[in-house]
Amino acid sequence: MVFNILLDNTDDHEKNHALLMTDAQQYELSPAYDILPSGQALGYQQMRVGEQEADATLANALSMSSMFALGKDDAVREVRVVARVADGWKEHFKGCGVTPGDIELYAEQIDRPFLREQREAAKSGRLSV
Repeated sequence: MVFNILLDNTDDHEKNHALLMTDAQQYELSPAYDILPSGQALGYQQMRVGEQEADATLANALSMSSMFALGKDDAVREVRVVARVADGWKEHFKGCGVTPGDIELYAEQIDRPFLREQREAAKSGRLSV
């Protein structure tokens, strides 16, 4: 959810989440898939992420941390981890062979102030909850 917010993936619907059956016949969350910047700068998610419904902010996502069995401090720590990962998007894209031109186009979305400032606030501990 946090990664979707930080990468501007607003196509976060129920069919983009799945469970896999392990050899021990236990369910586990599948690896993430179908996560791409929407390119629309909507400012909201497809799915509800917090008390402010679909508002695409980390503060909104943190407002429902108890639904994920996380206290506020633990949730903020997890958001910081995800923000650090999301902040390395350019290097990851380069490593996957995305062209410099396409990276520039994605940067117009992923690095716009609304998202970049949320990443920076989360990484530095200035995240308001």
